[in-house]
Amino acid sequence: MTVIVRVRFRPGGSAYDYDATALPQVQRGDFVVVPTQFGPQVGEVLQVRREEAALPPEPQSQGRALEAVLRRANAQDLALRHLRQGKEVEILVNLRAKLKALAQRERRYRQIRIVEVELSLDDRHVRVLYTAESDEGGPGGALRKAAQRLVGPRQVHWVRLGPRDAAKLAGGVGACGLPQRCCNAFLGSFQSVSVRMAKVQNISLSPTEISGMCGRLRCCLRFEFEQYVEARQTLPKERSVVQTPEGVGRVVAVQPLARQVTVEIPDKGRWTFHGDDIAPASPNGCANCPRAASAA
Repeated sequence: MTVIVRVRFRPGGSAYDYDATALPQVQRGDFVVVPTQFGPQVGEVLQVRREEAALPPEPQSQGRALEAVLRRANAQDLALRHLRQGKEVEILVNLRAKLKALAQRERRYRQIRIVEVELSLDDRHVRVLYTAESDEGGPGGALRKAAQRLVGPRQVHWVRLGPRDAAKLAGGVGACGLPQRCCNAFLGSFQSVSVRMAKVQNISLSPTEISGMCGRLRCCLRFEFEQYVEARQTLPKERSVVQTPEGVGRVVAVQPLARQVTVEIPDKGRWTFHGDDIAPASPNGCANCPRAASAA
């Protein structure tokens, strides 16, 4: 039996799949030690999948077999993890201070923000996660040297994050007012979001309405997008002319999920009908409306 576990190293961080066949009794909530590109790490098991047949490789493995879990984390591993987390905070504070001093002397460093610092369990590797406003906003020689002097013999890896990844790690209140951002609460990965998704749902295109705390389009714009697209297929478009039980009128508003259409009828004003009670009276109407065939 193949056992695949999804492991996350810190709250809000990305999760990765590992082969835990050697630990058949592993359960959700367990802590395990796994290999990473930047040294071994302790992570929490978020999901366990048990399959009789071998599973195809995940996209993240790029066609290669999943790496195996090294072992279940013991008390020493958890104590070391706690110790490393304390050291991470110390390095982060000092490195931000170094960056601030450099930014006062050189303008290029003002666009860099250090988000997180991660130490490997064996204390040999340091990952510095940062954001930059432009492609030329790399850490630069001075900042790299300052970081190396700060962490000593450890190997430093600079990893640039996009705005969404940075917001996911930072957490905090969502732009909508929820106490926790969706990306930090439950989104495992990011998918593309477009302005069209807001248009289909009749959401205001004001930047304050469709932008998240990361400055990009809100991830939630795609949550109900497919349902809106499906519902609109059997409803007339706005400004199209339709036949209603009260006469012919022009569509002024559509509520796809409620399957309701508001129609402006001459001499009668605005009326709201269920989608099943109207039919197109114009080529611009909905060819798939329930009453389209009878109206033709």
